Amino acid sequence: MDISITARNFKVDDRVKKYVAKRLQKLSKLYKRIYRCEVILGAEKERRNVEILLHLKRTQIIAKETSPDIFASIDLASDKVQKQLRRLKDKVSSRRNRKTKAVLSKFMNSMPGQRPLENFVELEDEMDEKIIKSNSFADRPMLPNEAKLELETSGMDFIMFKNSDTGESNVLYKRTDGYLGLIEPRF
Repeated sequence: MDISITARNFKVDDRVKKYVAKRLQKLSKLYKRIYRCEVILGAEKERRNVEILLHLKRTQIIAKETSPDIFASIDLASDKVQKQLRRLKDKVSSRRNRKTKAVLSKFMNSMPGQRPLENFVELEDEMDEKIIKSNSFADRPMLPNEAKLELETSGMDFIMFKNSDTGESNVLYKRTDGYLGLIEPRF
C-alpha cells in the first residue's frame, strides 16, 4: 500500500510519519485491496486535524478527526477507517456467500446422486449467463429531450429509444458525474 502524508500549517517529524505508517499497515492486513492511502495532517490553533483517504478498487473510504493531540487524532481516524473497512469486507463476503449458496443449492437439487463440487465451475458460468430481467423500450419515435423527460420520470439509469430525427435506436443514460450521456450507433 502506497502512503502519502501531507502536512498543512505545521512540519511533520519522523516520529509522526512512523506512527502513521504503523497504524495504517494494520489496515492492509485487514483488507488486501487498498491501492493508495492519503493522510492529510493539519493544525489550526489548538486543534490537530487528520483526514485519511483510502483508495480501493471501486470506492473510497474517508475519515476525518480533530483533537488537541495529533496522535489522538490519528488513532481516532484510523479506528474509523478500520470500522468502515470491516463493514465493507463483511458486505463483500456476505454477497459471495449468498451467491455460492444459491449455486450449490441449485446444483444439489439438479443432481441428487452426485457429489456437489464436481461440476461447480461449469454451473457457476451457467448462472452468470442467465438473463435476470428484461425491459422493453418505447416503440414510438421521440427526440432526445423527450427521452430525457421519460428517463427522469421512470427512475431508471438508462432508456433506449428510437430517435425521430435519425430513425436509429439510441440510448440515453445517467453518468456518475450527474450529466446524461447519449449513445448513437454509426454503421
